[in-house]
Formats: sequence, structure tokens, C-alpha cells
Amino acid sequence: MKIVLIYVNNKNSVHDEAINEYKKRLSRYADFYEIRIEHSDIKTECENIEKKIETQDYVVLLDEAGSNMSSIDLAEFVDFRQNNSTKRLVFIIGGAYGAAPQIKERSNHTLSLGLMVWPHELARLMLIEQIYRVYSILNNSPYHHK
Repeated sequence: MKIVLIYVNNKNSVHDEAINEYKKRLSRYADFYEIRIEHSDIKTECENIEKKIETQDYVVLLDEAGSNMSSIDLAEFVDFRQNNSTKRLVFIIGGAYGAAPQIKERSNHTLSLGLMVWPHELARLMLIEQIYRVYSILNNSPYHHK
């Protein structure tokens, strides 16, 4: 299964060093890649995101109104998707004004990183770290502590 992160951003992130470190670690476990969408108005962002989503993708939108999961819950969720022939698990982080209604409707699941609102670049770092943590849990790596 491929894991794709589609995110909206115009510039390099102050978190790029940490993001690259987790992407490097994750490469041992998963086929992960990112697609950056240029920041613009929400309608254009939506159109550009929709162009990157394939019909059979299982789409998870990050949104403050989404469900909360523990790291273990997220690992079980990813494992279930892998074992049920999901070809691409696509996570989406919208721009500064969130995701358009069409993206919300297209999403199969909405996930929250907690009740607080996070800058989308920090949310990107947190999500990539959690995806790495998921695979460390699934592979019994000592990275995750109970």
C-alpha cells in the first residue's frame, strides 16, 4: 500500500529538517510520498487536490472536527486498510482556511490531531511522525512506548 500526503503550502517549512528525518525513517517500512499543492483560494486548492486523488483511494482528511485516535488506534486503522487491499491511503492537510466542502465529502474518514488548532505545517510534521510511529508499532520497533 502506498501512503500519500497531499498538503497545501507555498514555501519551505521551518520543520523541514524534522520532516525529512521522519520520512527517511519511514522509508524503511512504507512507500510514502508527498504532493504539495500551491496555496491559493480555497476553490483552486480544492480543484488541485481533487486532481491528485484517484477513484479507488481511501482518503483521510485532517480536520479539527474529525475523530480522535490514539497512536495504537491509528496503527490498527492503517493495518486494516493494508489488509483490505487499499492501494493508496491518502491523507490531506488543507490550507490556512481548511478544506473545501467537496474534499470533505470525498473523504472516507476525517481525523483530528486533537481539539486544538495547529498550523498546517506543524500538523504535517505531526502526521508524518505518527505515520512513522504507526509502522514502528506494526513492526514491534522500540520507538513507541506504552
